[in-house]
Amino acid sequence: MYDLLMAETVLGYFLRILPVTLLTGIVYGVIRYVYIRKKKIKTVWKTEAVRVIFVLYITGLVNLILLPTGLWSGFWYYILTGNSDYGYEQLFILNYNLVPVFFRWITGELTPGSWTATMLAVNILMFVPLGFLLPFVFKKIKGWAIVLLAVAIPLSVELFQPIVARSFDTDDIITNFIGIVLGYILAVLFKLAAKVINGKRKNNEEL
Repeated sequence: MYDLLMAETVLGYFLRILPVTLLTGIVYGVIRYVYIRKKKIKTVWKTEAVRVIFVLYITGLVNLILLPTGLWSGFWYYILTGNSDYGYEQLFILNYNLVPVFFRWITGELTPGSWTATMLAVNILMFVPLGFLLPFVFKKIKGWAIVLLAVAIPLSVELFQPIVARSFDTDDIITNFIGIVLGYILAVLFKLAAKVINGKRKNNEEL
């Protein structure tokens, strides 16, 4: 269990942030439930479920990309071993990468490897849920607003990351942008499919 939890893999990162993510979701769910009961708000449980999922996702995402590198590794290292001598990276490292890996592939400066391809794919997939969930949680967000957010959110994240022992990386901006836009396209297709299915269902009921 120790090796699995502390592994520098996608699964390892996921397991390290899972408890705090679930805890945040539970706290949000309780607060939201009390608020709904107190205000006697008409509840659409599908909408509320999407909101809980969105809170879980955002919590996990923030823990993955905006907290200091090694924070949760150090926390679990202390919990599992009782030692507090886990090595932390220095803050305000101000590392940056301004040349996209795609350009370096084209120029022959970099040979594509499985690790690089995996990281690019993960950075895309990590932001697909954001683009997918945004139009369901915030009904008024559409079209170009999503594109603007797809630029603003990754850029803001990358500008902040050097403060927390991470680096500014143009590849992350590009891949995160692609992920958000892809997620939004999936959301649009999902809504269209739902309308078609509901339309057919109504027609069958009328017959």
